[in-house]
Amino acid sequence: MYEKLRTNILPRLIPLNAKVMVAVSGGPDSIALSHILWRYIRENCSRGISLVLTHVHHGVRKESDYEAQLVQQLATKWGVSCIIHRFDAKAYAKTMGQSFQEAAREWRYARWKEDMREEGATLLATAHHLGDQAETILYRLLRGSGTAGLAGIYPTKDLIIRPLLTFAKADILNYCVREALPYALDRSNEEPVYVRNRIRLELLPELEKNYNPRIQEALGRTGELLRWDEEYLVQQVETAWEHYCLSDPLGAVGLKPEVFTEPAAILSRLLRRAAMIVTGEPRGLAFAYVEKIMCSQGKLGWKQDLPGMVVQITNEGIWFNSYANIEPSHDRQINHIPEITLELERWFYIPSLNVDIGLMGEGYISSENGVCIRQENKVAVFCRDLLTQFSGQLLCRTRRQGDKMWFQGVGHKSLKKVFQEENTSAKVRNELPLIALGSEVLWIPGVRQCDLFRPDLNSDRVYCILKPRLGSNLNSL
Repeated sequence: MYEKLRTNILPRLIPLNAKVMVAVSGGPDSIALSHILWRYIRENCSRGISLVLTHVHHGVRKESDYEAQLVQQLATKWGVSCIIHRFDAKAYAKTMGQSFQEAAREWRYARWKEDMREEGATLLATAHHLGDQAETILYRLLRGSGTAGLAGIYPTKDLIIRPLLTFAKADILNYCVREALPYALDRSNEEPVYVRNRIRLELLPELEKNYNPRIQEALGRTGELLRWDEEYLVQQVETAWEHYCLSDPLGAVGLKPEVFTEPAAILSRLLRRAAMIVTGEPRGLAFAYVEKIMCSQGKLGWKQDLPGMVVQITNEGIWFNSYANIEPSHDRQINHIPEITLELERWFYIPSLNVDIGLMGEGYISSENGVCIRQENKVAVFCRDLLTQFSGQLLCRTRRQGDKMWFQGVGHKSLKKVFQEENTSAKVRNELPLIALGSEVLWIPGVRQCDLFRPDLNSDRVYCILKPRLGSNLNSL
């Protein structure tokens, strides 16, 4: 395994003078990957590659302390830097209204991204292997994914490299034995609680036993073939986009009428791309809606309301127009609110509303001006510790397709549902500023604050404040 990695895979994935951050859980896969990279760097000093390890202590299992200690000891032994993070994963998942696995994974990748920036790392290496690839492809197949999803995990994408992706678990375990590498075992991976665990523990063994003893290799090969196809289709779509795309000064996106002569594989991707640009929804347009548009066959006058947008066909072509861009009533203009990344203890100005917005601590609120702010203006209160975990990600913006709010004992609600419950006029929904973390909306001033990041009695607090200036438009919304 190491010889193939050393001669063929690592030189292709890791350029000269790279700094590689390795995500190390303490299990055999990540321990083996760390050792392989450390060994490769030592044997190829002239390439100028350096290494740093990062580990997340989730605070859930009793073995977590041992795993963190193991990773730190290996880093010390190998003479490489090591970053250990500790956080309460279960409490975080509850706060975010997500499953434990989803919330923990989201937190890890956000933290690693920040680690890379702070450490000057150019690549993040993860220990996904052939079994993970097979599991992912089966999982997506069961959900009805297309070519892009069934292409599986990419060996390299968005500064993340996965050198072990073509190697089986047995190869990795054998490597650990040969090199006498200590590792920890996460027993929760053996519990058939989550769908992915059941695929790994039940479905894959069944397929190996009764259908194809080399099913993992077959699925890995399928994923690679589909990645080739997908990469080609992406190139073709890019060319087609340049040919068919129409722009509109009001923000609509259009495609020339001739686009309907394209094969379904190209047409469907062009439609998804146009919809994604208009709505800002990265997951794209659902298959049912793409199919509905394609069935129009480009008929002049065809029109359809879809989530977050209106699609219609004119003499010029097919147009995708966000609800936010549709002209309001003649006596009202939509206020344009720029996307603002919020920072603690700093004010930002929103010209269209003539207000300032800021995240202020207890000291500001307890001051004379702060008391006035609390009485006269709109304020949301957050737990400082939870909020600071997402420094640089909290935005003030207007609503987007897919936005949602989470409430204790209820779960998520769409913004449309929240607005309906609060009797918020349809005229002003697109004009209201809101505070969001990704698609999670934390606060809509004057409407409602969700239950994420709520402080308890012992929490340090942060106050998000909208402070109108003289002649502000805020109260007219």
